[in-house]
Amino acid sequence: MSKRLVCAVMRSRLLSTLVMLSLGAGAAVAGAADTYPSRPLRIVAPYGAGGSYDLIARIIGQKLGEQMGQQVVIDNRPGATGRIGMEVGVKSTPDGYTLITIGSSQTIAPSVHVKVPYDLSRSIAPLMLFATITNTLVVHPSIPAQSVSEFVALAKAKPGKILFGSGGTGGITHLAGELFGSMTGAPIVHVPYKAGVLATNALMGNEVQMNILNMLSALPNIQSGRIKGLAVTGLKRSSYLPSLPTLDESGAKGYEILEFHSLALPAGTPRAIVMRLHGELEKALRSDDLKKRLAQQAAEIVITSPEQFAAFLVAEQAKYAKIVKAIGIKPD
Repeated sequence: MSKRLVCAVMRSRLLSTLVMLSLGAGAAVAGAADTYPSRPLRIVAPYGAGGSYDLIARIIGQKLGEQMGQQVVIDNRPGATGRIGMEVGVKSTPDGYTLITIGSSQTIAPSVHVKVPYDLSRSIAPLMLFATITNTLVVHPSIPAQSVSEFVALAKAKPGKILFGSGGTGGITHLAGELFGSMTGAPIVHVPYKAGVLATNALMGNEVQMNILNMLSALPNIQSGRIKGLAVTGLKRSSYLPSLPTLDESGAKGYEILEFHSLALPAGTPRAIVMRLHGELEKALRSDDLKKRLAQQAAEIVITSPEQFAAFLVAEQAKYAKIVKAIGIKPD
């Protein structure tokens, strides 16, 4: 047999082997998707118990568990502005049994910390952005302003005298306040607290005169008269406080800061499993009982494709990077 013929035979055998291996791998993935899930799932939540991210993760997890016939466990891993939980999540086996809760903190952290154990463009398999909670610009009732324009005029008349509180330097409520100040020219001064609830208490005690709170925290306090709402931070009015205009309507054109809730998986999770979970999540979000439970958290449902969610994360991270640079926060 000639060398050329031997080489041809060897190439043919190699090609056949590769084809068989490829078909076997494809069948294995398809088989895994067909039998998935065969054991409990977990959602890694890089947040502490009791907050809106934890509560919404539990609501979603319970519904998915009911649909899929497996328990869904919430694994809270708080600390280091979400970096601890994210590291646990992205380093988990990409087999569809570990999901990751991703929110605003995960898009901010790369701009305010030197070391972040994930890259949102490469470390995750995006699943879905499924809910948002609008924030609300609120002031102490003693502030003699009934609109954003009146509040900005008051702040300009008393430069450096209007204080705004936040749950900590570099957090979403801090950046939201700084963006408001830069877009309106209001010379407000930031006062950081160790937690959002402390900043809220400070507002009600008139230690600070302005906060930006998520709707869940703001709504009962506005309704009771303990604080006064001036605007919401989405590009459309909230169904929970429809009488309040948006900041975009109120002169801060393009202003949008939303608390968002989403799920992802570790990078490398088979596409078939990603789409199976996407379908289950979409089914859950269209159910009346889940709509009702999310409404109790002041959350508004959004249904996106994995690709739309991936683009959203890139845009959010770029937005916060721009704010952090503008206000001069040095990464730690």
